[in-house]
Amino acid sequence: MSKSVLTAEASTFVPAERLRASARPRWGEFVIRGFIGACGLFVVVATVAVITFIARAGVRGIQDVGLAQLLSGEIWKPEAGTFGGYPLIFGTGISAVGAALVGALPALLAAVWVSELAPKSARPIYRRTMEIAAAVPSVVYGWLALVHLVPQAEWVARALYGEEAQVTGEGLASSAVLLGIMIAPTVFLLSLDALSRVPGTLREASAALGASSWQTAFRVTIPGAGRSLFTAVFFGFARAAGETMAVQMVIGGARRVPHNLFEPATTVSTQIVMDMQNATPNTTASNVLFSMSLVLLVLSAGVVLISRLIGTWGRSTKSAKGAKA
Repeated sequence: MSKSVLTAEASTFVPAERLRASARPRWGEFVIRGFIGACGLFVVVATVAVITFIARAGVRGIQDVGLAQLLSGEIWKPEAGTFGGYPLIFGTGISAVGAALVGALPALLAAVWVSELAPKSARPIYRRTMEIAAAVPSVVYGWLALVHLVPQAEWVARALYGEEAQVTGEGLASSAVLLGIMIAPTVFLLSLDALSRVPGTLREASAALGASSWQTAFRVTIPGAGRSLFTAVFFGFARAAGETMAVQMVIGGARRVPHNLFEPATTVSTQIVMDMQNATPNTTASNVLFSMSLVLLVLSAGVVLISRLIGTWGRSTKSAKGAKA
């Protein structure tokens, strides 16, 4: 007489032999698991390989030029063997910070409005619109900015500095506005997802205490999603710092530190694109371009690390408050 086991339903008995048969490994499952594991391993290996290659060539460039000259030198002339990367780093930082102010913060507030205050029927429309905007190629944004934004920026520059001033529409101002427009959809979508993960019970409790929708949004929802909102803003900053083609079309390409936001300038990524076609592999000029790529990589990694530290600090602060309570 074969043994039987009792399932969750008291009235149903399943033979033990059938359970053992169903628990036997299946070859299809092994294949799928192996494929998924191979994909994960490929991503890790490819990432490590890219970072290792950039770091190896970048370190050679630092050894050839010197770290102090690469970071603080104000003259970038590869044709003369002079590699001062400060103008490139300065342009990258100002463009990314300006983009965060122009695009990331308004996008975050827009996400709060859509999530908490907008009519429910309008929320899908805003989300789909931002999804389409996030999918537009960067070169399209760059072309539109070159045709429409740069002339308007030049008009503003002439109004501020006079008709005889050495200013144009190309420069850090146009670059920051363009990057702000480009990162706004991404920051909006990330912020909207972060706000949607805040438990609805918190909103209901706030309303039960007599709080208005605005009070609930700014005193309950935003603090509840604070860490994720910081991550969204930092992600937008990192994307702005690494943007290349669109920025190249509006920044002017001048390899010097500008005196104002309406003079031509350059960034790390745009200068790499402009100089790589003339750089012979395994030379100082080529290695220095990898060094600047390494600087950009460290900058992006630092932004991610800061966002993680802010998130960890926020969690530890909440845990300490909960323990005291």
